[in-house]
Amino acid sequence: MQHATGSFRGRGDISIFTQQWLPDGDPRGVVIVAHGIGEHSGRYAHVARTMVERGYAVAAPDHRGHGRSEGPRVQVDRFDDFVTDLRTFFEDVRAAHPMPPVFIYGHSMGSLIALLFALRHQDDIAGLITTGTALKLDGANAITLALLRLASRAIPAVRLIPLGTDGISRDPAVVAAYKADPLVAHGPLRVGMVRHVIEAGQRCIDGLPALRVPYLALHGGADPICLPAAAAIIRQRSGSPDTTVTVYPELYHEIHNEPEQARVIGDVLDWLDAHL
Repeated sequence: MQHATGSFRGRGDISIFTQQWLPDGDPRGVVIVAHGIGEHSGRYAHVARTMVERGYAVAAPDHRGHGRSEGPRVQVDRFDDFVTDLRTFFEDVRAAHPMPPVFIYGHSMGSLIALLFALRHQDDIAGLITTGTALKLDGANAITLALLRLASRAIPAVRLIPLGTDGISRDPAVVAAYKADPLVAHGPLRVGMVRHVIEAGQRCIDGLPALRVPYLALHGGADPICLPAAAAIIRQRSGSPDTTVTVYPELYHEIHNEPEQARVIGDVLDWLDAHL
């Protein structure tokens, strides 16, 4: 396996850090990973290694304001900046790997970035995978959104919204590593950022009927952060005739970091193999 790091200039000339994990031979397919809020691409290294063993190339950016990328920490003016950056990265990856099919894999907030990307660029990708899809957040409702819109006009950068960490995994070692990771943005989330995420989730719900590409959606049935109700929404609203939704009853938010992660990653790889 080969590992390489790099960067590109995102919207507004922001430097975006990237990583790639590559098989020694030509890849069968390419998977672009969009990570979740507050974290970074390095937390998917074990997922990437398993995919590389199956013959896939894996590429992932640190979103603006995250990890090793530039920008105010976990803050954007527009959620679409993430999607625009992903498109720029996609073009770089496609230039490096012009032949194999490309899949987009997004987790949590990254699932919204991946969904919005897929809806805009369906002809360019072979399929979409989302995990812990952030269509329904704990405590988010119409009243919450209305209050966030008011607050974000006056104090968008103020950190007020706590982000629970114990709900990411049932494995204490994963939670401890997350809390100790210096590249993870710890502490409450900014008011404006939470508003952007909730609004992006609604845009994804509205856009799902227009989806045509093969779609795999996986969710932890005990996820306390991004609620498992998202799975039912995807089943009901996805316009893709090739939509697979799986809920793992006891798993928390980061299903790829649960004790059952081998099964989860294996399910993803089997789906990828079937869609080459």
